[in-house]
Amino acid sequence: MSRANRNFLLLTTRLSVVMCMGALSAAAQADNVVFSGAEGSSNSSYAYLGAVMPMEGEPLGRGWYRKLVFSTIRYRFSSTERGPSEDIHGTVHGIEGGVGHAWQFGPRSFDLSATVGYRNIRLSPFEPRDEKTGGVVTLNPQLMAYTPLAGGFDADLIANYALGLGSSFARLRAGFRPAERWRTGIETKRLRGDNYETHAAGIFIAIPLSSGFTLDFTAGKEKPRDEPSVSYGGIAFSAVF
Repeated sequence: MSRANRNFLLLTTRLSVVMCMGALSAAAQADNVVFSGAEGSSNSSYAYLGAVMPMEGEPLGRGWYRKLVFSTIRYRFSSTERGPSEDIHGTVHGIEGGVGHAWQFGPRSFDLSATVGYRNIRLSPFEPRDEKTGGVVTLNPQLMAYTPLAGGFDADLIANYALGLGSSFARLRAGFRPAERWRTGIETKRLRGDNYETHAAGIFIAIPLSSGFTLDFTAGKEKPRDEPSVSYGGIAFSAVF
């Protein structure tokens, strides 16, 4: 797979993770969750806006829900197709929606969902022959799990697979809650495809602003298998109402 398509898969997989986290973190009796944010490195960036909405008669966190997200992704890579190496800039606008079901087992939770998305990919100043452009349809089944541990520690896992693209993603977070609704800790992530693999590790902190509002910061390093590591950072906002 080309570098541009790999970056595209990495960003869209992250976006799917962020979208589902809104449902996991919402209170059981909440009506809706609205979330937005941005993340970037020296090679790529994305921004998103979305919502998680329970179906009629279902409490969020313990039943069926719908979700919808809009996104913009930007990335760059080098090409020598026209001679000397030059930077190619990619832009992807997308929409993604789907359904899921969440279960609550005391303080533990488990979530299964699936989304269908449409992305429109554009490259400039030219489109190399081996790069995918235009419209792309994706289907992403995903699972999430959360469990508290002893002494204020907890852990959560997210894993998904992009059907049709052959890409899998997993993220594990180990957290600590120093105060009510505060959470901080470390995270590790892996993205894998037919001929590429990326590992990342970083830290995160979730800060409650007021009842139902949370701000989340993350930062770390990611290392593609055949390229130097780069730093990444992000900020996310969610509101439960």
